[in-house]
This record gives sequence, C-alpha cells and structure tokens, in this order.
Amino acid sequence: MSFSILLFDDCSSRERLMPLTSTRPTGNLRVGIFTLDEKWRQIFNVEVSYLTTGYLREKFPASVCADKDVLLIDGAILPNTELVYELGMLEVGQKLVSATGDWIAVRLSTLDHFEGRVLDEALTVVSAYEHRRLEYPEDIYRHNAEQIVFDLPYVGGSVSSPLNYSSCSFVGSEFYIAESAIVGACVLDSSKGPIHVGAGAVLEAGVVVYGPVSIGSGCRVKSGTVLYPNVSIGPFSTVCGEVNNTVIWGNSAKGHLGYLGCAVLGEGCNIGAGSSNSNLRNDWKNVRLYDYSTGKMRDTGMQKCGVIMGDQVMLGINSKINTGTVIGVGCQIAISNFIPKFVEDFSWLTDEAKSSYIFEEFLAMMRRKSVLKQEQYKEEDERIFSFIYKRGLTYNEN
Repeated sequence: MSFSILLFDDCSSRERLMPLTSTRPTGNLRVGIFTLDEKWRQIFNVEVSYLTTGYLREKFPASVCADKDVLLIDGAILPNTELVYELGMLEVGQKLVSATGDWIAVRLSTLDHFEGRVLDEALTVVSAYEHRRLEYPEDIYRHNAEQIVFDLPYVGGSVSSPLNYSSCSFVGSEFYIAESAIVGACVLDSSKGPIHVGAGAVLEAGVVVYGPVSIGSGCRVKSGTVLYPNVSIGPFSTVCGEVNNTVIWGNSAKGHLGYLGCAVLGEGCNIGAGSSNSNLRNDWKNVRLYDYSTGKMRDTGMQKCGVIMGDQVMLGINSKINTGTVIGVGCQIAISNFIPKFVEDFSWLTDEAKSSYIFEEFLAMMRRKSVLKQEQYKEEDERIFSFIYKRGLTYNEN
C-alpha cells in the first residue's frame, strides 16, 4: 500500500531551532540544496505535509488520504541513504528508533490512529545506523555540506556541460549547472566538493566558487563574490562579497561587499552594503548563542559561529554583527555600534532608541517589498507574523 509522509514537529525541537522555526515547521528548514520537506518528496515521490503547532497549520497543513498509510517522520531528522532504506522497509505498526531509543519514524494505517500511546505500543525496530538530527540552529550549516552531496541525485532537469562555458575556469569534475543558468567568466573549483547551480541562476564575471556549494534557482551572484566551501543559497537570493559555511533559506539579499560566515539566514532578509559578521571570539573561547527554549545563553561547544537570523530582518549599511548573534523575526536594525548578541522579534533598533516595530508598518513594508520583488505574499503569512508579534508582547509584559 502506498503512503504519504507527515513531518512531525516536536515542540522542544522547534523552540531550540527558533527564530528559524518561528515562521515555519522544522520540516521546512533548508539544509543542503533542498528544504527537508522537498527532500522527502523527491526521495519517495509522495505527498509530504506537516503535523505542526496551531498557528502554522493554515500555511502548513496536514494532508493525508484515507486510502494511504501515513509515514510519520521526525521533522528534524536529516535523510541519508541508510535511513531511506530503513524507512522503505518499515511496516504498518512499526516504529524506527535510534540506538539511544529516540523515535525517528512510525508507520500508521491512518493518521486517526496516531495517539501518544501509539509510539509506546508500536513494534520497535532499532536503526542499525547513526542518523543526524537538527538540534540547534548551528547544526544547519554544520551538516550542510554532506546534505548538498546527498541531494544532488534528486536534482531534476537537464544540466549543461562545462564545455559550454569557454570563458570560465573549471577545476575538478563535479559540476551540476542547469541549462538555463547564466555563468560569466568565473572560477569554479569542485576539487573538494560539488558545485550546483540552479535554473535561471546568474553568476556574473569574476565570481569564484569553491565547492561544495549550492546556488538556487533564480539567484544572482554578483561580480567579485567568493563562495567558500559549505554554502547553500536558497532560490531567488542575491549575494556578493565573501560567504563561507552559510545557509540562506531564500528570497534574501546580501548584495554588496562584506563577510558572512558560519551563519544561517531565514527568508526575505536584507543585509546592507559593507556589513560583516564575526564568527570567532578574540579569546578563542567557545561561542555562546541565545536559546529561545531556555531564554538563556547556551555554550555551542564550537569556536566558530556567526549569526542566526530569522525571517524578514533588515540590516542597515555597515552593520557590525558580533560572534554568536541571534536576531529574531522582522527586525529593523540601523546602528553604528555592534548589534546586540540577541535582538528580540520585531525590534526597531537605531542609535537613538530601541523600540518595537509598529506592526501595521511592518505589514506595509512587506506588501511594498512583495510587489517590487514579485514575491508571493499571502494573508496567511500576515497571520503568522501577527501571532509572533503578539507572543513577543506577552513575553515583554512578563
């Protein structure tokens, strides 16, 4: 019997992955070339939907068919070849768990049969392999390179031969360039990992790319850009300057010179000209990040970590982003000093004052931007932002 996939949002996982999961389920995060839901859709060629928190369900509903089994998968789990095999072998009434006993997936005859006790009563199948899971935002760029490699076989469409780009310098042999992509006089080095360029993407003259790198559909990579290994740029984004160990969800712009490294950006962000982030402390101690689940700073155990940025963040020119900075959803920041280590959702931050973004003005900005950039912007998005905004007001009152 065929099945559909539901990506389950664990509440504690969603909180730890905020602000990136404030506006989307965990299963809609981008790691590698695709978002997690896109990966599962490509792998099994089935319908994929979400079992998520209330305010996200209008945009990300659960969709199951009565005549199909339901494969309920932990939305934060990262696919690999071994996991795909194990999930394909899972039978109705069986759950797949890790060696430490954490559940990965369960197969049901219908979603109506899913209750808390189902996981306890299901026949346990212990995975024979170790699987990666997104626990914290920095895991997105930590595991990005291997996910680029995993995703490549699922990239559809025709690819163009490097021989078609006589003005380019190619090193290595792992190039996956869509036929409709435009590549100027660039240097592309795949000696340490593949380079993927999506449909309609434009790489201007003077761009240097060191794989593994994925450049999404409709992206523009401006002259003088250097993309170092482990970078994924989501669809319809613009980048310039130096970018390293970074994942951009999509529809975002870092359109001028400056450095971005060890970073994860949400959707619809804009980084002003001359802005850069630090990813290493001067004392070489471990980087600490704000954790939404505890409201406290957390030791990442890593010496390099740059910035985590929620959706629709706007940074002014020459912004200085310190090591281990977390910026919430919908912030407007234009200050001459370093941006604070944690900026709350919908903050309006200038040298003169810090205040909350007036929500009606935020929505007006979003509407203007969506027209200019021809983005799909819907009322359901407004309701998601409204929930986050009101939640922030409640936190501030407490």
